[in-house]
Amino acid sequence: MVEPLRMGLIGAGNIAQAHMRALVGVDEIEVVAVADLIEERAVNTSKRFGIPHVFTDYQKILEMDDIEAVSICTWNQAHCRPSVDALRAGKHVLVEKPMSATLVDATEMTKAAHETDRILMVALKARYDSSRIAAKAVVDSGVLGDIYYAEAVACRRCGIPGGSFLAKATGGIGTTADIGVYSLDAVLHLMGHPKPVSVSGVANNMLGTKYASQAMGCWSWDPEALEVEDFGVASVRFENGAFMVFKTSWIMNMDSLGGNVLLGTTGGLKMNPLTVFRQEFGMLTDVTPQLPEVRDENTFRLENLAFAEAIREGKPSPIPADEMLLTNVIIQGLIDSAAAGREVEVHVPEV
Repeated sequence: MVEPLRMGLIGAGNIAQAHMRALVGVDEIEVVAVADLIEERAVNTSKRFGIPHVFTDYQKILEMDDIEAVSICTWNQAHCRPSVDALRAGKHVLVEKPMSATLVDATEMTKAAHETDRILMVALKARYDSSRIAAKAVVDSGVLGDIYYAEAVACRRCGIPGGSFLAKATGGIGTTADIGVYSLDAVLHLMGHPKPVSVSGVANNMLGTKYASQAMGCWSWDPEALEVEDFGVASVRFENGAFMVFKTSWIMNMDSLGGNVLLGTTGGLKMNPLTVFRQEFGMLTDVTPQLPEVRDENTFRLENLAFAEAIREGKPSPIPADEMLLTNVIIQGLIDSAAAGREVEVHVPEV
């Protein structure tokens, strides 16, 4: 039997509970310490999952010699400092998406990973969904040819989260980093992570600050507490000549803004359901593969297991910071362009 990866949990909120539920019965990982600013939350998590050590200061976890790695499940604006501190303390880091709310923080985190030679993995459970794995296999086969256009879309009709997501001090940024990062990562991953060079975007919260909908099926939030954007759209140009439209919304008067789409010179692909569009046998062909359904708890489990395996076998990060840095470049470009009212040049930081 391989010794389990001994891990500390930093942050004990809702997303931490999802990670911990997914690790029940997993022999490869043992969470031995939890830290949260709210002691009661840390204590309750400790009792629920049998975690022996409880702290309100995450630095106490970093001082534990027998802990190899940490899982950071804090709010967005608190991703950077614990990640950098943990890396410099010799720990490997699994940090929840988005990597950070700002490009400055994401750059610091990426640099720290390079300088310490520790694994920094961004937890994006969607990478482990069967449709994403299949889509990547399709693109990597070359069947689409050269990808010249894409759309990255993540939206809800009425789903503004509450709590730490609403304030700039905690969330830092709204829908573009919360659900938007899923679509951005999906499309950039399939495109092979081209380098963005310019972004033109708009962002606002005209709906979310006006009312908290009481309609059946809607989420509830405090409109007076909403400081971040609930809507964002951007056009992105890449160094290789490709072009992408990025759309994300927490709330809108529409059923959908579309979905993730890629156009290539010899084929096209759309997600949900995954469909490949080609001209074959002298006719138009659409292929929709039959894929197994993957439950959320399984994707959380798979990403944690991939993290542990990379540490145990000396592999690179399964979802490296360098890739996720591109999502921060685009998100920052959208916010900066919206503030400036014009297209802005963007630059991928040297790390």
